[in-house]
Parts: sequence; C-alpha cells; structure tokens
Amino acid sequence: MKPGNTPLVEFRNLAPAGTRLFAKLEWYNPTGSIKDRPAWTMFEAAVQSGDLRPGMPLIEATSGNTGIGLTRLASLNGHEMTICLPSRATEERKQLLRAYGANLIEVEGGPNDAIAYARRLVEEGEGYMCYQYGNPNNPAAHEFGTSLEIVRDWTLDAPPDHLFCAYGTGGTITGNSRGMKRAYGDIKVHSVEPFVEDPIGGMRSQDDAFQPPVADLSLVDGRYEVPRQTAEEMVLTTMKNEGHFVGTSSGAVIHAALTELETNGGTGVMLLPDAGWKYMSGNPWQELPATSRVVQPISG
Repeated sequence: MKPGNTPLVEFRNLAPAGTRLFAKLEWYNPTGSIKDRPAWTMFEAAVQSGDLRPGMPLIEATSGNTGIGLTRLASLNGHEMTICLPSRATEERKQLLRAYGANLIEVEGGPNDAIAYARRLVEEGEGYMCYQYGNPNNPAAHEFGTSLEIVRDWTLDAPPDHLFCAYGTGGTITGNSRGMKRAYGDIKVHSVEPFVEDPIGGMRSQDDAFQPPVADLSLVDGRYEVPRQTAEEMVLTTMKNEGHFVGTSSGAVIHAALTELETNGGTGVMLLPDAGWKYMSGNPWQELPATSRVVQPISG
C-alpha cells in the first residue's frame, strides 16, 4: 500500500472567529505518520538507482516514524533493518519497530547522536542508509505528493494564507513549501519548533547545532517556538473540541496556527504528522483526574 491521499478536514470549533483552519491528517498513512511518504520515496529511489541491492541490509537514524515506515518496506522486500534511535524515544515506537522486525540500537542522547552512530555503521560497511536528513527524495515526497493533494482538495474560492509545518528533518516543510508556493505564490509558511532545551519528539529547532542538508529555510516566512507542555495541553484541547487524538508535534502545530490566526486572521492549512497513540507511554497527561471505578460482576 502506497502512502498518500490522506484527509484534509476543517477544524471548525478551534478556529478563531472570522478565520478558517484546515488539517491534513497524516496518521491515515500505512504506519500512522507523515513519514511513510519519504520512506516510500527514498526506498523506491534507492532500489531503482541500484544503490539498494536485493538482500542488502538497511540502516537508518530516526526518532521513530521514518524508521517505522522504512522497516515496513524492508520487511516486505527482504532486507534486514537496523534502526539507530535516541533512547528517549517512546516505548510504542520501539515496540512497533521490533514488531516490524527491526534491530534496534538505542543511542544515548538526542537525534544527532543517533545520526552519528548510524553513519559510522555505514562507513564500516554494515549496510545502505537512506539518510533522510540529506536525501533529496525526502522533500520530493511532499513537493510532488502532499502539497499537490492539498491543492487538489482545496475547496475555498480564495487560496490559503498560511501553511504550518513541524520542523524535523526539514523535508516536510521544504517540499510542501515548494509545492504550495508554486500553486499559491503569496502563501506564508510557518516553521513550528520546540525550544532547544525543551525537546519534542520528532521535531528540531533552527537553533540546533546540526541543520539537515535537505532543509531550505529560505522558503520559511515565520517561526513559532512552542513549549512541550503547551503542545501536550493542545493535544487534550483538540480531542475535546475537534475529536482528533493528535500527537505532540501536531499539538505544537495547532497551537502555532491558532496563535497566528488569532493575531493576523486568514485561512490556514496545518500538516499534522501523526496521532497520539505513539506517545501514551510518555504519560504527558498523568495529572488527569481518575474517572473510572471498579465494580463486582453482577451474578445471575
């Protein structure tokens, strides 16, 4: 199953008065995230170029979602998969990777440490690496896929004023910026990021020491930094008001979009990377009041 053709839905309850806000729900992809798109494109390109030969082991550094998408493809096509990921990645992501058959190497530290470890394995001849941070097929998946779907499914007479993307590898925001600016020249693209000292899984700050080679930040018109707790709180707000259980990075994107539209108005499109199921073990909502009770079964 090829990823794509995910729903574009309107957030009618959260949108500030006088604005329109739409969300691209990327958890409808095969393994539940937007990263299925570049995983597919990078894998297919590697096979077609001959860089990835039959039975050749695959290696990737990931915070989780790209690795899950690539491991699915590796499993379907007879490749052993080794994933280097930060040890702080959620247990759900680790479990999914193991379920798909990946060999996990949990690297102490953050994403940059996982990248360095994976690149060393490649240098030692352990396998082929798609290297999502520097692979042009990462943004291409969005330039010629995701953004075209948004344009196709857009129903308003006027074009959208804003596009909101989480900044991670840089592939999503770069590819969608290219596609959306080609279709709607005046659209403003907003990068949504965590603070360096307050990380959110799957996201990266422009203040980080390493900036992915695929990221073209000249396409970005605005930048929002969102605290992790704010993103987590927005997950609950979105559940209660729109009925969608979004992931933490999606919560950050929604917060940024609401802030921008509240201030400057207009219409906006949000790319929501994944749902909240992969974040439950992190227990960001542990302070919620208990509403359940245990009862004895009714005897006949």
